[in-house]
Amino acid sequence: MYKITVRGIVQGVGFRPFVYRLAKSMGLRGYVKNTGTGCVEIVIDKNVDEFIKRLKNELPPIAEISEVVVEPFNEQFKDEDFYILRSGGKRGKLSLPPPDIAVCDECLKEVFDYKNRRYLYPFTSCTNCGPRFSVALKLPYDRENTSFCEFPMCEDCLKEYKSVEDRRYYAQTVACPKCGPNYKLVKDKIIAEKLDAIKLAAKFIDKGKIVAIKGIGGYHIACKAEDENVVLNLRERLSRPQQPFAVMVKDLNVLERIAYLNVEEKKALESYIRPILVLKSKNKLVPALAPMLNTVGVMLPYTPLHNILFSFLDSDVLVMTSANLPGEPMFIDENIFDSNLADYYLTHNLKIANRIDDSVIKFVGKRRMIIRKSRGLVPDKIKIDTNIEAVSVGAELYNSLSILKDGCIIQSQYIGNTSNFKTYKDFFSKAFRFWLEFTKLKPNVVFCDLHPLYNTTKFAENYCKENEIKLVKVQHHFSHAMSVMAEKNLNRAVAIAVDGAGYGFDGNIWGCEILYLDFDEKVFERIGRMEYLPLPGGDNATNNPGRILYAILHEKNELNVKFDWEKMNIKPELISFQLEKNLNIARASSAGRYLDVCSVLLGIYSKRTYEGEGAMKLEAFAVNGNLNEAEKWLKDYPVNITSNIEVARYTSPFDDFKGKKKKVKIINIGDVLVGAIKENNLDKKDLALALTLYLSKSISELAIEEAIKKDACIIMSGGVAYNTIITPYIENSAKKENIKFYVNEITAAGDNGISVGQLYSSLLL
Repeated sequence: MYKITVRGIVQGVGFRPFVYRLAKSMGLRGYVKNTGTGCVEIVIDKNVDEFIKRLKNELPPIAEISEVVVEPFNEQFKDEDFYILRSGGKRGKLSLPPPDIAVCDECLKEVFDYKNRRYLYPFTSCTNCGPRFSVALKLPYDRENTSFCEFPMCEDCLKEYKSVEDRRYYAQTVACPKCGPNYKLVKDKIIAEKLDAIKLAAKFIDKGKIVAIKGIGGYHIACKAEDENVVLNLRERLSRPQQPFAVMVKDLNVLERIAYLNVEEKKALESYIRPILVLKSKNKLVPALAPMLNTVGVMLPYTPLHNILFSFLDSDVLVMTSANLPGEPMFIDENIFDSNLADYYLTHNLKIANRIDDSVIKFVGKRRMIIRKSRGLVPDKIKIDTNIEAVSVGAELYNSLSILKDGCIIQSQYIGNTSNFKTYKDFFSKAFRFWLEFTKLKPNVVFCDLHPLYNTTKFAENYCKENEIKLVKVQHHFSHAMSVMAEKNLNRAVAIAVDGAGYGFDGNIWGCEILYLDFDEKVFERIGRMEYLPLPGGDNATNNPGRILYAILHEKNELNVKFDWEKMNIKPELISFQLEKNLNIARASSAGRYLDVCSVLLGIYSKRTYEGEGAMKLEAFAVNGNLNEAEKWLKDYPVNITSNIEVARYTSPFDDFKGKKKKVKIINIGDVLVGAIKENNLDKKDLALALTLYLSKSISELAIEEAIKKDACIIMSGGVAYNTIITPYIENSAKKENIKFYVNEITAAGDNGISVGQLYSSLLL
């Protein structure tokens, strides 16, 4: 007899009935069961090689195998058949439930079959689809360990659940109108229930009302996307004056009417992940949806409810955005009724165990990149070679945390802005406790960001002090770099880390860094950076980047350049006084701040209302620029790189400001910015492209020079890596020199992926 332990996505995806049918077809004796940690244990009596080959080749659609371990089974097994046993057993290596999965075609067919008992039932699912992580309370992933435990199965559902030949055999979320959860429509009181609630919600949406809809991982806010006034009303309610709204479209035909779509993007949209996909817009939607952007975030219906709702709607494009105020977590319970975010609330009585937002994906060049990693993508694993058990708490914005156990990094769902008290208290803190309990982790190390004022840093400090365990603070941009290294299993690379802000070893704000990381030699260098930009007032300058532009001109002695400071509410005398007295002046070598300044000087925007606004709006202009005109203009502004001796060589990414001095290359941007302000003849789009290319060329020149010198690959991470001009330019430049180039593809390139990079640094302990 043989015992086979299988790890991967093997729970909640029909894996055990698949194993049962496979074993029966091969005439094998034995059993299959879930173990205590979510692995699947299989015992068979013969033909083990053939069995494993077929096991791997004939998997159910969503199942994935990451590891198969075979060992002798010495216990007596007298039965002459093959069985599915109840879950349980000794705890072994960690295995996890699958992510939340979009409704499958078979279930959707049943939903719209009037003869089927699940006709128009919004919680229809099977082993191939439906909620998973969002309803999981603990492991193993069995019904009694999910929020579906509150809904005892009726006789018909139980029969399906127990029938090994049925598609719903051991489907933990099996339900029907008789025994399962259902919807109701609420205003001040319940005004409709079940299908009538959905029909009435559709009617109100068509009339221009705003409806909050409880979904898999939280509430969405929905309204007509074709009505400018309705969208503007929604902006006022959500306090989002400019931030783009995602839309949900009825089907692909509608989508192709409003956005451009290639084969790879279509494949991503139709996958079981069903993300929000950032696509190039055809400008067919009202301007209020995505002000001054050339893209639109689009998703297809991914639950039975979405499809049922569209069947009763006249509208075929809906705003479908997370129901939360800026910086706060999305609502998951009836507290939303007191929020005044919507006119009506379409809610249900299934508890959301784990808040989880929609994942957001964007194709940059030909690469799929994750902007927000959440529903459909969490949980998953990245293997690394360590025995340490640890947790990392990520950065402040776009936060996630990650678990390190059994040599695997497991990233949490997207958490958000932990500088916001509600997000920190009601989401981050609870998620931290949940993930430790869920994975039975007892960390002996906690990793956090270097920034002393982050709530996540303070949390880690307190947790380590209370539990008397080791705390490791990891520099932000080295963490960005290591998030790529974790994905690609690298121990050496030249890294480009480009974002808005991160606390640097010199106490300044970093954000446009060329780094070198060598795990074997314990070398961590800052090879190059952008020149430090003055930020009068610190965060005030970040939110009002005209202040940065004025400060740059002041330091470059170019205040004779005419600019409408009054229009941007800038007081030159006050900022001049600050600069001359060095009062409250932060310094940032930030690509994000450079792009903000470019947006300001081109008159694209003047005040930030959401993260990345200046860079995104600049990109929308630049992608339509004329390359020949931009290159022609840049001939007068060649890449200007100087050098400076400063502390920049460290023995680890958590060296606590202790390092050696070396020459650091400096990208100078003052001349090109002054030139752009003085330029009167070039089209704004061409100038936007030229300024973006200047940054791209400067970064690639430094990185390629160092990669050739060190015979290393180039990696790139940080929020600016999503730029569809900058990243492809650097990648193409590297390829011309036969240098391998990598960006994040499994986790987010922005701060949402920082926790993964923090844990990769555990290889240095």
